[in-house]
Amino acid sequence: MDLLQEITDADRQYLMQCFPARQQIVITKASGTTITDSTGKKYLDLFSGISVANVGHCHPKVVAAIREQVGRYMHVSNYYYNDVTPKLAKKLVSVAPASLKRVFFCNSGTEANDGAIKLAKLFSGTRGNAATLVSLEGSFHGRLSLTLSLSGQKKLKRGLGGYANYPGIAYAPIPYRYRYGDDLDVEKFGIKCAEKFQDMIDHYAPGDVCAAILEPIMGEGGLIVPPDSYLPRVQEICKDRSILFILDEVQTGIGRTGRMFASELWKLQPDIMTVAKALGGGLPIGAFLASDEVSSAFTEGDHFSTFGGNPASCAAGLATLEVVAEEHLVEHSESLGKEAFHRLTEIAERSPLIGEVRGKGLMIGIELVKNKKTKSPADREAGEVKKALLKEGFLIGLGGLHKNVLRLQPPLIITRKELDLALDNLEKSLSNIT
Repeated sequence: MDLLQEITDADRQYLMQCFPARQQIVITKASGTTITDSTGKKYLDLFSGISVANVGHCHPKVVAAIREQVGRYMHVSNYYYNDVTPKLAKKLVSVAPASLKRVFFCNSGTEANDGAIKLAKLFSGTRGNAATLVSLEGSFHGRLSLTLSLSGQKKLKRGLGGYANYPGIAYAPIPYRYRYGDDLDVEKFGIKCAEKFQDMIDHYAPGDVCAAILEPIMGEGGLIVPPDSYLPRVQEICKDRSILFILDEVQTGIGRTGRMFASELWKLQPDIMTVAKALGGGLPIGAFLASDEVSSAFTEGDHFSTFGGNPASCAAGLATLEVVAEEHLVEHSESLGKEAFHRLTEIAERSPLIGEVRGKGLMIGIELVKNKKTKSPADREAGEVKKALLKEGFLIGLGGLHKNVLRLQPPLIITRKELDLALDNLEKSLSNIT
């Protein structure tokens, strides 16, 4: 029996079968931008484990930091101080939006978003308003009760009843111009969406709104980039009404968009921000940051995590942030992202399958359609492109509200030569399927 058969048999027998269908490979090694399977075949990783390996797989500096830390201690619990976690908190605050001054560490993006909402509720409750939360149609904020309720996608909630229907949540219209922009100019469409956001809050929300949570770029929804006019106006609307403005940067953070955080693209100053994925360089870690004023709503005993701020994960986080700075990965993400976007735009002109190319930095979505006029989602074709690229040795993501968006989110250390090779093969795969 080969290793693939052995692993898949054990998976089916002992693991809960709740993950999406997996690719038929067993990963045995990963380094830099390369993943190796059990047969020795190498793949160029263009998805980074869902935007986790921003500094590449097993970066030597991150691995060394983890080894050094686990040689000292791995866990002491948050009933004691340790000499690592506060250092990461200080570093994270130094690179975050200036409005954010304090950090709570947890273990994932879901936990970060859940904790952010808890803090927002406590803060607003002290001011007599802890009622309604607002997120966006098509959004994604996690897969447990509250965060799943905040996620504006029906397909994620089937059969869950009240578990995924947390009371007091309203969904504002999605700023998805490719599908819902009609003939409006991009910035006018952004203003129109912001006006609908305001109208919903003022007239249709089920109670007074205490907080709004938004992804600066909607990852699972299909890498949807809002018009530049949208988020600054939404922030103003929230500020004018004393509504806390929360940014979910779980997927967009740590250099992914050509900025350390996507909030910088629009000069946003959130009251609370969440981060996870790439922060740990491959180890699990999440965090939410808040202003001094909002953070003051937490008092002793209000929130806790056994593993939150784990020393090994924090050591990895410190090393990750150092690598991002030392190797100028934010700048590299911006410049290489622009080159990739330009190249993909040219490919789109030649391909009848590509409806839109969108993104920031090295967070790029390619929406495939059966017909460019009707924009009918080409979900089957998107799946075929993913399979074709896998066969040729390239790993990409696939998502979007209609499962028709190819996701390119490679490690930020990817070279121009590697990216050119990937785009050559992408165009070839699109052409063959067409």
